[in-house]
Amino acid sequence: MSDFIVLRRAISDRRRWLIGWSLGVAGLVVLNIAFWPSFRDKADDMNEIIDNMPDSVKSLVGMGGGVDPFSPVGYLSSQVYAFMLPLLLLIGGIGVAAAVAGDEERGLLETSFALPIRRRRLLGERWLSVMALGGALCLVTFVAVLATARAVDLDVGVGSLWWASASAALLTWSFAAVSLAAGALTGRRSIAIAVASVLAVASYVVTSLADAGIGAFRSVRSLSLFTHYDVLHSLQQGTPPWSLLVLVAVTAAALGVALWAIDRRDLRAG
Repeated sequence: MSDFIVLRRAISDRRRWLIGWSLGVAGLVVLNIAFWPSFRDKADDMNEIIDNMPDSVKSLVGMGGGVDPFSPVGYLSSQVYAFMLPLLLLIGGIGVAAAVAGDEERGLLETSFALPIRRRRLLGERWLSVMALGGALCLVTFVAVLATARAVDLDVGVGSLWWASASAALLTWSFAAVSLAAGALTGRRSIAIAVASVLAVASYVVTSLADAGIGAFRSVRSLSLFTHYDVLHSLQQGTPPWSLLVLVAVTAAALGVALWAIDRRDLRAG
């Protein structure tokens, strides 16, 4: 059997998906960054409005962290990397990872498992396709941000943009891995999507409200995956924060659970 046939087939089946999502992500980036000159010229007036907003609201819309939201770094963080980009990438990544359970519900996975290939390898190759597709979208993000930022004189270093985009990829993979694990444990696409989505929303809310100084959330801040998606550090320093290793560890752990579960559970017949 040809090497990585499942991986190649999974990516091939998602070609139109990748094109559509790439256009959507690029469009979001271009649209948001294109308004930078208008906001830059009215930064003082806009900051006066923002300063009157509650800290919790500012954090929820990605304007926390003590950074001027209309500085180059603050604008990229609040308008692209803090909320809208992760939202799109997580919707896409969680959905693709849950598709394995969806195939099982429709009775399609039995055919794949009938091939002379171990279950773990099949699931592993499907996971590699999730990583490849998510990574491709983050690469599209990097290119679109870099090109548009240069066009409107938004001065942020290439290294900063690269690591911010890589951080978004790691965040996407961590929640996608949770979705894959939930699907491998239950064989249900709806549960896989629900578990990862609820975790993502809860993580975002916890981190945002903790950053706003609300004590009840500060005590559990470190448990939130969004806490370790420190995109402001990447944009300001041009280097990845060590906290990204937490996202790597969560991804590896969830993948391990998925590989363990798929070998020990009877497949649903549809």
